[in-house]
Amino acid sequence: MILDDLKSKLVEYQKANESFKLGVLRFLLSQIHNREIEFYAQKKELTDEDAFKVLRKEIKNRKENIELYEKANRPELLEKEISSHDTIISY
Repeated sequence: MILDDLKSKLVEYQKANESFKLGVLRFLLSQIHNREIEFYAQKKELTDEDAFKVLRKEIKNRKENIELYEKANRPELLEKEISSHDTIISY
């Protein structure tokens, strides 16, 4: 299951002391967990496809933010958002 893969990546990043990737992954896991809570209230179980939907949504958000930061000429925010996007894509 995708959650197991993400949790193993979490341990890997902790051991490698990769704080940026660790932060991105923790954020993604919290978003997936929030979706699990929504499903629990509906008496449904989260599937891999549902977890992938959360990841796709976050990728879309990053792309939109990248466009906004480019238009606003905010290179410091743009660089961070591109790194977040690339990190999410790597999963």
